[in-house]
Amino acid sequence: MKADLIIKNGKCILMNHNKDIVHWIAVKDGKIIDIGYGEEYKSLIDINTVIKDAGGNSVIPGFIDSHFHVVLTALNIASIDLSRVKSFDEIGEMIKEAAGLNPGIHIRGIHLQVEQLMEKRFPTRTELDKYCNTSPVSLHSSDYQVSILNTCGMLYFKIPFMADGVELDEKEIPNGIFKRYANAILYSNTLKNVNDDFRKEVVANIMNKLLSYGITTLHAMEGGRMGGSVMYDPDSEFIYKYAKNYPVDMTLFYPTIDIEKIKKMGLKRIGGVIYIDGTLGERTAALTFDYGDAPGQRGIMCMAQEDINEFVLKCYKNKLQLSLFTLGDRAVEAALIAHEYAFERTGISGLRHRLEHIEIINSDQIERASKLGILFSMQPSYEAYWGAPGGMYEQRLGKYYGNSNKLREIEDKGVIICAGSDSDVTEPNPILGIHSAVNHPIKKHRLTVLEALKAYTYNGAYAIFEENNKGTLEIGKVADIVILNGDIMKINADEIINLKIVTTIKSGEILYNVGMDEKC
Repeated sequence: MKADLIIKNGKCILMNHNKDIVHWIAVKDGKIIDIGYGEEYKSLIDINTVIKDAGGNSVIPGFIDSHFHVVLTALNIASIDLSRVKSFDEIGEMIKEAAGLNPGIHIRGIHLQVEQLMEKRFPTRTELDKYCNTSPVSLHSSDYQVSILNTCGMLYFKIPFMADGVELDEKEIPNGIFKRYANAILYSNTLKNVNDDFRKEVVANIMNKLLSYGITTLHAMEGGRMGGSVMYDPDSEFIYKYAKNYPVDMTLFYPTIDIEKIKKMGLKRIGGVIYIDGTLGERTAALTFDYGDAPGQRGIMCMAQEDINEFVLKCYKNKLQLSLFTLGDRAVEAALIAHEYAFERTGISGLRHRLEHIEIINSDQIERASKLGILFSMQPSYEAYWGAPGGMYEQRLGKYYGNSNKLREIEDKGVIICAGSDSDVTEPNPILGIHSAVNHPIKKHRLTVLEALKAYTYNGAYAIFEENNKGTLEIGKVADIVILNGDIMKINADEIINLKIVTTIKSGEILYNVGMDEKC
């Protein structure tokens, strides 16, 4: 048998349990047919074999992003990026520019970080009106838990003024800032104007970007609604119908509590963005201690314990893999109580249930999760965004700063970490995630390079029952392969962020390539 593709002269990190590194990989019909050392590959070459020289650099399995919002990421490409703005005036100038280019068209801004603003608060609708009062404007916080509309936007999106999360001014009139359920309604109303043809177009537009980051598989989390139950999510419906049309594999976690719906769709998993609590940025993550910058506040719980217990029990009985949004330790506790309740009543294990985000957790909870076989879907890049001294984590956590994303302890206690970006809350770049895990601001929470790589490869496959098909570079597995421009095992830890993807191979086909190939 001759190979279709051979990658030679590489430091191929197989990511299997033996931690082997080989020199070459041979691919035929989309699968790995052989691996080895030296020049043993030469017997597999014929005139049609494509040869890729890795140049002595790292060759690894295709990256798996375990928490990704596909349609939202795609739609946001056309939005104004507010991640670097420092004041209302900077926001206003960007809005005015956009309004001038497309008069009367909805203007959408994303990634607004209130901590960076000199005003230290979100602008109100009347403040936005000063910059634009003829087009609907919607701005969204970096974690998408807060939206701000100008007056035109409030009329355009028709948000019920009595909905939970509508902020009022001193005259008891909505000030344009929407949180919780009101924010969820805004998101739903926005999606009503998006048809599947447009979704197809924008999702296709991000594929090359994902491949340039080495992503070959992602776990699609899609919508969700804080403060309300999702029965129908148009973005999830889109992924369900059309995911196979794209080069990157997508595994859907449908964010609904409607178990019968999931069964009728033939899906094996449920959740992803079923909110148990909120986020640290908006002080809605449920904590067992007061927020450092808001004494007396400990966040919110979106579901009562008895409701969580009942839902989790139903998932066990129906043998559905469940993923719950649990960011704070109080939410984690509620989820663990529900899983213990369900396990005691069913004895069912092995479903690889997951908790998403897990930013704040204690040692006892980690041990209990390990005993239950629960996986943690985490976003190491959060530390790069918010974990540095003086950053959002320190502001929110106060004296408890340093207890976020305890990767080392979680790894040491045997909980499997599958890592993702939460795109586009953070950049969908696994190299950034690996860098963040290895260079966690708190040294005792750091992972090794190999552990971080595993979180973005094998563990991501294991988390969706695909470990026998992908996630490692082994004979018989799908040829999802990434070549870097350096040796990730030898480069200085603080330089990992500088690594780039040279080649991304999906099912044996080179889909992204900035190097040259040879043909014999």
